[in-house]
Amino acid sequence: MEFNMPTHIVAVYGTLREGLENHALLAECKRIGLGWLTGYRMYNLGDAPGIISTRDDSGRIRVEWYKVTDEILTSLDEREGYDPKLPENSEHIRKTIFSPYGRGWIYLYNRSLSNADYMEAGDWERYTRTNRQPKNTEHQQDQDQDQTTQLA
Repeated sequence: MEFNMPTHIVAVYGTLREGLENHALLAECKRIGLGWLTGYRMYNLGDAPGIISTRDDSGRIRVEWYKVTDEILTSLDEREGYDPKLPENSEHIRKTIFSPYGRGWIYLYNRSLSNADYMEAGDWERYTRTNRQPKNTEHQQDQDQDQTTQLA
């Protein structure tokens, strides 16, 4: 990213996370944090997760925070099926979120979840790692020792 380009903060929680299949879209972006975000629930949609916000602090999801340019934000909108002109018809809706790094964006699922399983652990990267490789009984404790952000 070039110096002084307009940037946005985006929280990603699924296939865009580092090491997962769609991360290439963010490869040139600066990751500024990793943490837990409370007030959201994650659902397994098959090949990707979908999240919804809750009216209370129930549920939490694992997110990576990135600084992205206007161009990357537009690419993320396309990837997530978000149309700013018709948000109610979009697969995902981009919502404002307050993060430890300032105001940012997150994509909420905007379709029925009646056939999707609730993922209480809220960590798509860990889920895919454990379900695609032999189970590793050693968990990296430092991953759980970072900042938790509540829905504002």
